[in-house]
Amino acid sequence: MHFHPILLVLADDLEDAKAIAQDFCDCECGEHSYFDYGGIVPDEESEWNKPLNEVKDRLPPENYLEEAALMLAKANAELERKDHVMAGYYFRKAGELYSQCFSTEYPLYNIEYYDYSRDYGEGWYAIEADLHF
Repeated sequence: MHFHPILLVLADDLEDAKAIAQDFCDCECGEHSYFDYGGIVPDEESEWNKPLNEVKDRLPPENYLEEAALMLAKANAELERKDHVMAGYYFRKAGELYSQCFSTEYPLYNIEYYDYSRDYGEGWYAIEADLHF
């Protein structure tokens, strides 16, 4: 499966932003990582890979807390069914969202601050990644 997160990157220019985002992808992939491989989506295949101010209106909603609450509800439902494995899975996913970890449950990540924050100031870029798991 492919995961296409939007990485928010603070950089001097677009090429620098893509290089920083590629380094992040490289760290998230490999033998002992969740993702098998990944990289940056080429500019000609992406609607992103631009200064953040140019694409900020298309960013996903800031709803990670609502998504975490849904995961908790699913976890509790699984506990009632005594499916501890699935309950643990949903608790883990809720924890990722609450702690703002890089996760397949939320399609945006700020790799400068390692959270879901958005900064529309000068020097911010929205870079699309393609990660396979």
